Amino acid sequence: MPKTRKRRKLGLTSRASTFASLPRNVIWLTLAFFSRLSMQRETVILMYHAVDSIDDFHAVDPNEFRRQIEYLRKNYEIISLDEIVSFIKENKKLPRKAVAITFDDGYHDCYLNVYPYFRMNNLPMTIFVTTGYVGKKWPWGSAHSRILSWNEIEEMSKNHVEFGAHTVTHLNLRKTSLNEAQNEILMSKKEIEKHIGKNVKYFSYPLGRHTPEISKTVRSCGFHGAVGGLGTIRKDTQLFVLNRVQVDSSVSFLLFKARLTMAVDWLKRLELMAKRILGKPTHL
Repeated sequence: MPKTRKRRKLGLTSRASTFASLPRNVIWLTLAFFSRLSMQRETVILMYHAVDSIDDFHAVDPNEFRRQIEYLRKNYEIISLDEIVSFIKENKKLPRKAVAITFDDGYHDCYLNVYPYFRMNNLPMTIFVTTGYVGKKWPWGSAHSRILSWNEIEEMSKNHVEFGAHTVTHLNLRKTSLNEAQNEILMSKKEIEKHIGKNVKYFSYPLGRHTPEISKTVRSCGFHGAVGGLGTIRKDTQLFVLNRVQVDSSVSFLLFKARLTMAVDWLKRLELMAKRILGKPTHL
């Protein structure tokens, strides 16, 4: 009997290793195919950083970005974070295929390469601003342009662009005191509100790092929700750990379409399963 269990364990490990060695795109596209076949609801918050033709992992080429958004306009409903929250909190109906667009940090290229198109087509988006660097060059990495100015933020806010808080200095909230975290969270919210004259309802955890205590702090600061999880949006998604899906320069157009499906959630489960079987983190 012990030998049987040992053979089974070795077999599972072997299969997990084989699966983990498959090309990542093959896994994504296979999962996306079965997701679409099952007619699963597709509700996603996309996370972008920069939209620029620079050589940077986080920067999506403007032409590729336009291709992605035009695909979304033809095949999905582009909605606001308010509509996502109403779906979770109040059971408001959403189209079966719905996407919200968000940007972290608040780079100036968003004003140049995103805002004009979104304004012309009356599309909603949310930009999470790190207030301590507004109008200044982003201190990490040399490729990105500066952060939006307050004049640009005020103009965009008057034209249906929602602004959320992303702390003052983009610090890792897991590695600071609750008191300092609260100051960073609240000060960034108040600073944006002072300039745009509107309530700032949403928060983005820098680096996606958070704890239950930090989420409680965000809630106590008067936010309606916070983004920081990985995956699609479901009815049981937590309002203060709203899932998102990242889009960066490594994402091909085929992979972009796959990331709009339940493949995101299934892949996350497979990675956890592979980690348990192989005893080490596995990124599929």
